Amino acid sequence: MSADNGIYVVKFPEGYRISHAQAIENIDCYPVGSDERNKVLKDYFGESKLFDTIESAMAEASSMKRTMEVDGLYLEYGICYLGVYESFEGV
Repeated sequence: MSADNGIYVVKFPEGYRISHAQAIENIDCYPVGSDERNKVLKDYFGESKLFDTIESAMAEASSMKRTMEVDGLYLEYGICYLGVYESFEGV
């Protein structure tokens, strides 16, 4: 049985955001700039805290991972940096 989950770090124009999610490939299903893509990005990252640096975002992701391990939760894909995405602010 696949957990299909990970902790994902993305750089947005406003800063770095983190999401613990499944089926992360959904963020690339729609064309850049489309309403659908903006909604999916917001669904995955909209509630996440903003970080100014990749180092602070990765430190937080590592903390999330340790907490999950203590709770006995399985993280299939670990921590992944997905690159740079456009803003979904204002959606």
